[in-house]
Amino acid sequence: MNSKPNRRTVLGATVGAALVGAVATAPAAAAAGAGAASRGVTIRAPRGPLRVTVHLVDGRLRYEVTRRGETLVASSGLGLDLAERPSLTEGLEIESVERATVDETWRPVWGPDATVRNHASECVVRTVQPATGTRLDVVFRVFEDGVGFRYRLPAQEGLDRYTVTAERTEFALPADATSWSLAAGTDWNADERHYRRAPLGEVATAQTPLTLATARGTHVVVHEAALVDYPSMTLAATGDDRPGALASELISLPDGNKAHLEGAFSTPWRTLTIGDRAGDLAESHLIENLNEPCALDDTSWITAGTYVGVWWELQRRDTTWTEGPRHGATTARVKEYIDLAREAGASHVLAEGWNTNAGGEWTGQDFLTPRDDFDLPEVLRYAEANGVRFVAHNETRGFVDYYEEHLDTIFGRYAELGIDAIKTGYATRFELGGVNRSHYDQEAVRHYQRVIDAAARHRIMINAHEAIKPTGLARTHPHMMTGEGVAGMEQHNYMGKDGNPPEQATILPFTRFMGGPADYTPGVLNVTWDPAGLGTRVQTTSAAQLALYTVFFSPLQMLADTPENYRAHPGFAYLTDMPASWDETRFLDCEIGDHTVAARRKGDLWYLGAITDEHDRTLRVPLRFLGRGRYAAEIYQDAAETTWRENPLPIDIRTETVRASTTLRLRLVAGGGTAIRFRPL
Repeated sequence: MNSKPNRRTVLGATVGAALVGAVATAPAAAAAGAGAASRGVTIRAPRGPLRVTVHLVDGRLRYEVTRRGETLVASSGLGLDLAERPSLTEGLEIESVERATVDETWRPVWGPDATVRNHASECVVRTVQPATGTRLDVVFRVFEDGVGFRYRLPAQEGLDRYTVTAERTEFALPADATSWSLAAGTDWNADERHYRRAPLGEVATAQTPLTLATARGTHVVVHEAALVDYPSMTLAATGDDRPGALASELISLPDGNKAHLEGAFSTPWRTLTIGDRAGDLAESHLIENLNEPCALDDTSWITAGTYVGVWWELQRRDTTWTEGPRHGATTARVKEYIDLAREAGASHVLAEGWNTNAGGEWTGQDFLTPRDDFDLPEVLRYAEANGVRFVAHNETRGFVDYYEEHLDTIFGRYAELGIDAIKTGYATRFELGGVNRSHYDQEAVRHYQRVIDAAARHRIMINAHEAIKPTGLARTHPHMMTGEGVAGMEQHNYMGKDGNPPEQATILPFTRFMGGPADYTPGVLNVTWDPAGLGTRVQTTSAAQLALYTVFFSPLQMLADTPENYRAHPGFAYLTDMPASWDETRFLDCEIGDHTVAARRKGDLWYLGAITDEHDRTLRVPLRFLGRGRYAAEIYQDAAETTWRENPLPIDIRTETVRASTTLRLRLVAGGGTAIRFRPL
C-alpha cells in the first residue's frame, strides 16, 4: 500500500501491508501565538492522564510532563545552537500552534506483534526569533504510553547551509528515581557494557536508552527515535542545583561541531516511554511509531528466522578466524552447520573468517574472495539443497572508506550468488573520510544509512555489529533486521571470569531492547564449555539460555552453540522451529534487575520464558494469556540438582496439561530460568 497521508495528520502504513482502520482528524485551526503562549500550550494523550505543557519563559521554550498528578519531567528548556547565530534558546516568540490527531493501525513486516496501533495527539509549536528572523518549530506527539518531540527547521532564507554546535534539550527528571544506564562514551564499544543501577541524582552521564522507576512506581525510558543524518544523543547532568536534571549531549564530529545540515531539517525525536509496570515499557511501540512508514515497495524478500554458524567456537578459541590447521570456516565445517540448521529449522548459516585476510590484523580484506579452504559455490549449493541461506560476514575492522567505496560491487555480487544476508562489523575503530572518528557521530550515522540503502537496492538483509544504537528505523527499513549495541553472549569471554552477571539479562528488555532488536546470540547450552582453557564461562544455567528466546527479541535470532554441543543436550529440542517473529507479546511479572517473565504467541503456539538474577526465587505465573481450551505445556527447567555456579547443565523436561485458569509455580535457581512451549490440545 503506497498511500502517503498528510504528515501533519497521520503517518502512513507500512508499504505492502494493509492499513487497518486509519483515522485522522484535520489539523485544528492555528492558535494565536503570544496570547496562547502566555497561558501555556497543553497537549493531552488521546485517552488517559498523560499531559505535556509548553511555555515560553523569558524567550525560551520550556516543557513539562505530568501524569496522574505526578511530575515526570519538571520545567525543562528546549532549543538549539547554530554556528555564528544567536542561540535558539533566547529571544523566541510563538507565532502559532497547530494541532492534529494521529490514529492508524499498521502491520510490521516482522516484529513482536502482528499489528501496531499508532495513536497520538500532535501539536506543532511554531516560533520565530525576531532579532534574526530564524524560525524553529517544535513538534510534540503525546501517546497513551509516552511522549515524542523533535525540532524542525523549516526552509527559510539565510539557512541554506548551517551547523549545529549544540542541542539544548533538558530532562528535569525525579532525582530520587532509581535508574539503569550505561555511562556515555564515544568509544566503539561504549554500549557493550553492563548497566548500572543508581539513584538518578547520582548519574553524571548516560547513553540512551536511560531507564528509571520513580518513587511512585512509574517507569520511564528516555531515548530517541528516527536517528537519521544526525549524531547520537547522550545525556549529561546539567551541573546546576537540580539533581536529576539531564541535558542532551550530542556526539561531536572531528571538527568539534555536532551536525552540518542543509535546508529544511527535522532532528530525531526525543522520547519518553512511560508505563505503570516495567512490562509496559517492553510492550510499547512508541519508538517505532515515531519513525516513517516502510520505504520499500516490495518486502517479500525480507524474512525473519533463526540462524546458526561458525561463531561461538571462534569466541571460545576452539577454532580460528585465520587460515591454518585450526581454521573454523572451512567448507566441511560450514556444511556441518548447514546440517544443524536443517535439523533446527533455522533459515541461515553464518561463517565468520570465510573471506581473504579475515582475522589477524583484519587488514586488506577482500569481501568477495573466499579462503583457499572455503569453497563458496559448493557451500551455497549445499545450503540451497538443504533449504538454508548464507550470511556473509563483512568485518571492516573500522576501515570504512574502502567498504563504502565498494558497497555496490560487493552487494551486487552477493545478490548474483543468492546471498541475502550480511553481518557487518566495525570493531575497534571507524576511519571514514580519512579520519578516525566516533562510531556515533553524524558522518558515521550517514554511513550506516548508506549501507542500508545499498542493501535495499540488492535485496540484502543487515545484521549490524559495532554500529549505532537502534531507534526504530526498522519500521522504515525492515531489512535492517537486528544489530549489536549490547553486552551480548561474547562478553562472557571478555568481561572476566564473571562474564555477564545474571541480573543483566533481566535489565536488557527495559533498556537496550527499547530501541529495537538486539543480536544477543543466545542459546549456548553447554555453558561451561572451555576448550581453550580461557577460565571463563557463560554465567547462567542451560535452562536460562532457552528462556532468553522469549525474553529477547530479534528477527534474526542466533542459535549460538556448536553442532556437537546441541546434539549432546536435551534442551536442543526446545529450539527446533523456534519463531523469530511473533503475533503477540506480553511481559508479565517483571522487576528490572531481579526477574523477567515474558510470553509470545506465534499462530496457536505460546512460548514463555522466565529468568532470574543472582538469587533463587519462586514465581507464580497465571496463564490468563492462553486461549480457551486445554494446552500441553512442554516445560524445560533447571533440574533439582542444578546450581548456577557448580552444576549448571542439568535440565528437567516434563509436560503437563494447563488452561488459562492455571497458575504455574516456577522455581528458578540463581542464574537460572524456565522455558515453556504451550500447544493447544
